Amino acid sequence: MKTLSYSGRDLLLPLAGDTLIAFQETGLTGLVFADEEAVRSLIEFEDELQITDVDGSRTLRGTKPGAGFWRADLERLDYLLGYRLMSAIARHDGCLTLEFETGVHLEVQSTTGYEAWHFQCPLPQTSTKQHPISVYGDHGKLIISS
Repeated sequence: MKTLSYSGRDLLLPLAGDTLIAFQETGLTGLVFADEEAVRSLIEFEDELQITDVDGSRTLRGTKPGAGFWRADLERLDYLLGYRLMSAIARHDGCLTLEFETGVHLEVQSTTGYEAWHFQCPLPQTSTKQHPISVYGDHGKLIISS
């Protein structure tokens, strides 16, 4: 069973060791992860995404449909498929940092004053014994429902 835990004031999302298996293809841009027991989780991005990898650091502007809409398949983050997350930290200020085993870092925080990301486990409309967990990264805070 996945559960939430804390490191000081920051929240550790239960994704360490999970593998990126797909990109969400509809609606908001999202990353789909699976653990060894096939429990799937989803992180949707609603704001800018900062990517740090061997090519340096770059920012992808908003992910909401409309002007400047960014999609994971357009940026070709395919090179992360099949790799495990080392950590998924939701900071007390609402910022989310993901670190992959490759050393790639993804970070998203609110630049609009609204929610910047959403974590769900298990993936909506899947059958599992996993108790539902939902965390939102809002401007300056976390919203937790579990």
